Amino acid sequence: MPVLASQLTGIAQTSAEAVVAAPVTSAPDRRIVVLDTDIAHDPDDAVMVALAARLVPESDHVVVLTADETGGRRARIARRLLDLMDRPDVTVVPGRDLGGDRFVMDHHLHHTTPQPRYDVVDTITTTCALYPGPVTWIGCGPMSNLADVLVIAPELSERIIVTQMGGWLNPLRYRNPHKSSHNFHTDTHSAGLALRLASRPRLVLSEHTGVPEMLITAESALYRQLAAPNAPAWAQLIVANFDAWFARRPGGSWMHDPLALSAAVGAPFVTFGTRRVRIAHDARLCLDVQGREMKVSSEVDYPAAMAWILDTL
Repeated sequence: MPVLASQLTGIAQTSAEAVVAAPVTSAPDRRIVVLDTDIAHDPDDAVMVALAARLVPESDHVVVLTADETGGRRARIARRLLDLMDRPDVTVVPGRDLGGDRFVMDHHLHHTTPQPRYDVVDTITTTCALYPGPVTWIGCGPMSNLADVLVIAPELSERIIVTQMGGWLNPLRYRNPHKSSHNFHTDTHSAGLALRLASRPRLVLSEHTGVPEMLITAESALYRQLAAPNAPAWAQLIVANFDAWFARRPGGSWMHDPLALSAAVGAPFVTFGTRRVRIAHDARLCLDVQGREMKVSSEVDYPAAMAWILDTL
């Protein structure tokens, strides 16, 4: 993937906060990239993992943790997608199982194999001991895995640079102002812990991702490209995820998680501002001068972001 890796480096030079795009110099400086994803439900997670497989070079140490795991099924789909994209180097670890059943890819499990039940905290702490640099943590699901790591190994808080998809501050722009956004309300306790324990979290807010500009339907260019007759097997797997989702949610899929990934890798589409935010008991957020200081999305260049997703895949 030399061309795409160089594209990523070029984009990231425009952002002082870019971590994934820093040059690799030696094995001890090998970058750690963690994708924390509830893949195999809303297809934006599968798109995000595919983008990361294209963009993050094999010289980095990449770990995929499955959030809101459902009996190991998410990990099996993640492993299948990565293998189809020639990324056997990526470690896949089944994460915390919350007892839910948000999974739409049962018909495709026969092509997959169960993944080893590595412990999430052991995996992250061992990896951090081997590679002492910063950790780029891209949160695209409930924050259970991050909370587990930070509670048991709080010394890693300063090293883990979190870009999390989720949260809202403007109740007029979120679909249900009576509860926190999906990634937070699925496990409100962990969301509250992780947002308080993370050293400098950045949030790509739901009010900036669940917008018409980020919507993919069966008529969208991205779907048509992935569903082309000559599309590779990995694209066919993502299309199967889209089709299963559309059968349940005919309105389409918003590309929440690819936008979060773009911010984490230093692409210039999401603008962040520093705000003081209070975290309520149910993980809802509101502006409060006594709140926690964190960076939150304030503006998005939607045409450029969607073009980037399409061009990269």
